[in-house]
Amino acid sequence: MNTTSAASSDASHSAEFERHRDRLFGLAYRMTGSVADAEDVLQEAWLRWQRVNTLEVDHPEAFLVRVVTRLAIDRGRSAQIRRERYVGPWLPEPVVEGPLIGDPESAAETADSLTFAFLVLLDRLSPLERAVFLLREVFAFPYEEIAASTGRSTDACRQMIRRTRRKLDTERVELRRPSAEHEVEAISRMVAAVLGGDIVGLMDLLSPDVVLLADGGPQRHAARRPVTGAEKVARLCVNLGKRLDPETQPEFVRVNGTPGIVMRVGASISDVLLVEFAPDGRVLRIFNQRNPQKLVHLEHR
Repeated sequence: MNTTSAASSDASHSAEFERHRDRLFGLAYRMTGSVADAEDVLQEAWLRWQRVNTLEVDHPEAFLVRVVTRLAIDRGRSAQIRRERYVGPWLPEPVVEGPLIGDPESAAETADSLTFAFLVLLDRLSPLERAVFLLREVFAFPYEEIAASTGRSTDACRQMIRRTRRKLDTERVELRRPSAEHEVEAISRMVAAVLGGDIVGLMDLLSPDVVLLADGGPQRHAARRPVTGAEKVARLCVNLGKRLDPETQPEFVRVNGTPGIVMRVGASISDVLLVEFAPDGRVLRIFNQRNPQKLVHLEHR
């Protein structure tokens, strides 16, 4: 192959891969709950794609999805072993999407499958169950393609979907996607109450059944178990607020499709918080990611 033909082939490979990159990353991230792992999976998929004669591939997207799925399943099995030894609750690495402005309904179709609540729920599945469920329920692939991607029969995939739906349905809670105005107002009031030490004011914003999950990993202090109930959560948040660095600046953003707060101290990020609302508009869930290993990818955002 001459230099011109080789360059043309490389450009064709790159263009085809880039055409599907966002979807492939979305699959890998939902499979692993890790930005770093998802990027590693895509890098390995890209290396394999470079060795393929694209003229022999009828459906490049299907081929790449199969590669990414199998790589993510393998990585997920290793992650399961690591999480068995994990200190405290495990939460995903956050994906910060931009300022907390605009209409939250506009991203509802993909946001629901990106939320921490959904990803934590998925973490109760085996890597294979997770792959089959995501390929069908989130990415709407036909069962024949799911079978080819996972090495299982179509009947086995159908049965797995039915079992997984039943398993997840017992854990789901009813949430509300409020207006952007409500999100901004509620989170602003929450931050003001925390920084002002107003436990009663904060409790007014919280559902009686509110749950706070914090992931500090091995390096940062965090509650080792879920904190439940408005009073307990409010007191914990206010106590944590008193310990914040005086230079901390909250940045209101959308994280994994839900309202969030990035806590910055200069160029560093100490915490990323996500908030989900109950049907009555009060806060039902608070996720606090403070493991520095899971925030490093946001440092230069």
